[in-house]
Amino acid sequence: MARNQIDTFGAYVRTRLEDWGREFALHRDCEYLGHQSKNMLQVLIEHRGEMPPRLTGFKPLEIPAGPQQIEDIVFEIARLNVARATVLRAYYCGKGRRGAERLELANEMLASLGGERLSRGRYFTEHELGVAEVRGVLVGIARAA
Repeated sequence: MARNQIDTFGAYVRTRLEDWGREFALHRDCEYLGHQSKNMLQVLIEHRGEMPPRLTGFKPLEIPAGPQQIEDIVFEIARLNVARATVLRAYYCGKGRRGAERLELANEMLASLGGERLSRGRYFTEHELGVAEVRGVLVGIARAA
């Protein structure tokens, strides 16, 4: 690539990863569960004051196609490299500083899976390799379309 050429596809990939991170934010589940009364009220409104029968259940959360596509890609990365997928999830879906709290979050998630702790250098290396993998898959999808 020429020195003055802008990597627009790289910016596109980073934007897609940021969107995925907002949609699949790890702290979002806590917020969602913490406001059950609000959600229950919405269910009651949607069903005209009555709880739906057990067989009907509740309407699942809707996820836009773009973030779901990235989630599917990260899921496939996890099949071959759990550490890399975990780093991507912590980096984009976590809270706090990316080099501190999110590194610690990645290490906590890896520890819960029986994995080894990551050094700061390996964390950022796995992040860059993960972004490259996501980019590769998105390039393949774009070419196939």
